[in-house]
Amino acid sequence: MTSRRSRIVLADQQHLFRQSLAQHLRSAGHVIVGEVDTLESLDRCMIDTEPDIIMLDRYLPGGDAFEYVHMLNTLQPQTSVLLLIAYEHEALELQGQAFLAGASGCLSKELQPTAYVQAVRRLQDGQLLFPAEVLRHAARPPAISGPVASLSELTSRELEILQLIAEGLGNREIAARLDITYNTAMKHVSNILAKLKVSNRMEAGLLFLRHTADGALSGVVRPPRLR
Repeated sequence: MTSRRSRIVLADQQHLFRQSLAQHLRSAGHVIVGEVDTLESLDRCMIDTEPDIIMLDRYLPGGDAFEYVHMLNTLQPQTSVLLLIAYEHEALELQGQAFLAGASGCLSKELQPTAYVQAVRRLQDGQLLFPAEVLRHAARPPAISGPVASLSELTSRELEILQLIAEGLGNREIAARLDITYNTAMKHVSNILAKLKVSNRMEAGLLFLRHTADGALSGVVRPPRLR
């Protein structure tokens, strides 16, 4: 089975790490459309290459990576951002902050090369690379960005799909789980985001988790299955 190809930008200040990562991703069939070592050069690269995925060094010179992720999530929500952090313990500590900024995942640079290839494959399926406890913790803040919307406008099918989004499933997995086409799954997700007045599936999932934690959906949907 031929793997799908993604256009990837590597934004990391360590040349040797970029070089090694690029080699393994190319071996997996992906295209490295840009390599940069500052946020300023990343700006130019984004305009020139329009990547599917950015692998972004948390400490890339030129600004704050979390603010940059938030900006990208607003302006180019179709681009997935995977934050890369030097040490495993720090990556674990910053996962909640990365999720709330709009990143699709937060990984240590200490992992084996195959872990990054697997991460890209999951991002291709629209998955979030955060453990369930990060999502549960993120569900507790008192406010969510953007207008607070009611879930009452969603159909039963849309509620079912929203729950799967909150569980971290991508569009292809949702389609397979519900025995619907991929395009139908995408259309449902688009309708859900529009009705809830949120900009991306992460905020939609967070809204669902908050309502679940508050008991507002008791008896309407089953408890989220942890992945």
